[in-house]
Amino acid sequence: MSALLAAILGGTLILRSGQHIEISGTAREEGGRLIFRVEGGSLYSIPMTEVDLEATHAASAAEPTVVRPAPDRLRLKVSEEERKRLLRDLEQNHAGTPAPRQASLEEMPPPPPERKQEEWAWRNRARGYQETLRQSEENLQLLVDRVDQLRAQIAGFLSLGYKPNQFSYQTTQLQYTLDRIPQAELEVQRARRAYDQFRDDARKEGVMPGWLR
Repeated sequence: MSALLAAILGGTLILRSGQHIEISGTAREEGGRLIFRVEGGSLYSIPMTEVDLEATHAASAAEPTVVRPAPDRLRLKVSEEERKRLLRDLEQNHAGTPAPRQASLEEMPPPPPERKQEEWAWRNRARGYQETLRQSEENLQLLVDRVDQLRAQIAGFLSLGYKPNQFSYQTTQLQYTLDRIPQAELEVQRARRAYDQFRDDARKEGVMPGWLR
């Protein structure tokens, strides 16, 4: 990877989304992120997983190198009137003009619309699997709570001296609820297995982990 990064010297940075970014100076990798500057000096950072290194390297190799001889000396020629005007501007600006704000490390050009649509499509699919798993777990918990409630009622009747035929409704409901628990547990397993498979498929396709939350 370092050999490919060495080719990114003031050329074109190509992202996997197809976006092209003109950079200035040398790009470097830190903590899994590519750090670079654009024309104008603003500093940016993006995950390495979003950079198409091979395409960037190929674009850099295809760009011809132009060498321009530097002038021996640069002279600034202004009229006397212009010189006086510049001096007046400097006198009026005693406090100085603040330098342009440097872009934060995380600041990046907005992603293309199709990239944003792809992100939200994965997010919505992930939320669908999460909601199915959550509902199956809640249904199972309701059955478990119902079993505990019925058993407590039956224990109360027995402590008061009631005979089984006097609380047959609670006994019937208890057995019915117990019979439903295995199916509910199976639904939870299926929902969790489907969600895990979805996350594994997304990982194989190179989907950003943050898109699945």
